[in-house]
Amino acid sequence: MIRYHQATFILKIYFKFFVGLIFLWNNVPGNAIESSPPKTSRIFFKDTKVWDIEITVPLKQHKMLQPKAKQGYGMNFNYVRANINIAGQNFADIGLRYKGNSSFSSARDIPKKSFKIDFNRFIKDQKFLGLTKLNLNNNILDPSQIREALAYRLWSKIELPSPRATFARVTLTIPDQSDKKLLGLYVVVEQVNAPLLRERFGTDKGLLLKPEQSLSMPYLGENFEEYKRIYTPKSNAKPSLKKRFIEFTRLINEKEDEIFEKKISSYIDFRQLAKFTAAHTILSHLDSFLLRGHNYYIYLPKADSKFIFLPWDVNSTFASHRSAGSPEQQFNLSIKHPFPREQRLLERLIKLKSFRNLYDNEIKNLATTHFSKKAIIKDMTELRKSVETSVKHDEYSNYYEFVNNFQTPKASNINKMQGSFRPVRKPLLREFLIKRHESITAQWSENREGYTPSIRQRSNRRTTKQSPRKRPD
Repeated sequence: MIRYHQATFILKIYFKFFVGLIFLWNNVPGNAIESSPPKTSRIFFKDTKVWDIEITVPLKQHKMLQPKAKQGYGMNFNYVRANINIAGQNFADIGLRYKGNSSFSSARDIPKKSFKIDFNRFIKDQKFLGLTKLNLNNNILDPSQIREALAYRLWSKIELPSPRATFARVTLTIPDQSDKKLLGLYVVVEQVNAPLLRERFGTDKGLLLKPEQSLSMPYLGENFEEYKRIYTPKSNAKPSLKKRFIEFTRLINEKEDEIFEKKISSYIDFRQLAKFTAAHTILSHLDSFLLRGHNYYIYLPKADSKFIFLPWDVNSTFASHRSAGSPEQQFNLSIKHPFPREQRLLERLIKLKSFRNLYDNEIKNLATTHFSKKAIIKDMTELRKSVETSVKHDEYSNYYEFVNNFQTPKASNINKMQGSFRPVRKPLLREFLIKRHESITAQWSENREGYTPSIRQRSNRRTTKQSPRKRPD
């Protein structure tokens, strides 16, 4: 009897020991295993999590995902029926399609495509934690794997409305062809649609626009139908909201300086737009409303409210937009004038002392707080630890390039760290951090002239009379 109790006691000790080891392992950053489904979207969108997402698509449906266009800008992707297990929750008959332009083209020959998930595409009112859509971005153009999450974290810290982001390990099952093929690490981004609008602004009944190639925000007359081709409405708003937007574009483009100065503050919140512009500038994000006239949303909640700007598609932050100038130029992006003169709204606002002062203050505040070297290195380190294990097991990432974004890899480890996949090379995050701070400091002391981009750096084969091709969300 004594021996029995002794053996039982010893077994209990071993059990507690192994439970403790498992607890410690699961709580090491990068090794976290999510054993229970998240109960709220806030828990799900914690950017240090790496969730498991399993996608199952029948072979016939999988073939239908491929767009008809071989290449080019603004490809049309088809939704197909698929099943998904996301963070431990199963959903049948969700809508699934590919997404992206350059990210899709770069992944054309590999299975790691970017996806859009529409939970209620085929089943009415089906939602995941109150969300109807999610974006799975493949990071194929970002060797650091954290650019998007790092940028959205900054937006959250400065309390600007923006999508939320987290990470996921994604597998793909095609019955009779492949079983749980590991696609690798993805960043999961919240969709800017009704659930987000209700949560952030209290209503989804407003006017939501996703401009495309509308750098000057042109006034197109009094018929709102003419605005659809470049401002891309994403909601069916009341005529009064559409009328207010038309008035807004007319004020930007046709009114005299005195009238513009008097009325513009009734259409936009100066502090919000100054902070929004400063964040783009600090991060050298030129594939945006600063230079390309896209990758952002405009929302007008009510007919008597002000327009709100939200960021989108931030994978080219940190001086990594290839056609916006060389990396060295983007490191040195002007903090005084980070946009071409064709950016009509900012060109007029920056001449107003009230807006200029707010913008200058936001630049200084960001550079010395959330984008200080200490703060941004802390954020980079946290995100790196969260995803590093997943990157090691991702055959479509390059671990050497990943590590190189944070530190100089040891020569003895280079061969072991390199993978077969060769991503597009972008400026290293650690290099950007050093040189961007150097540039900002030098510009403040007026020892350096910052780089002002030009729209002429990107050739455009289409004439101005042609309508721009819409980018998929």
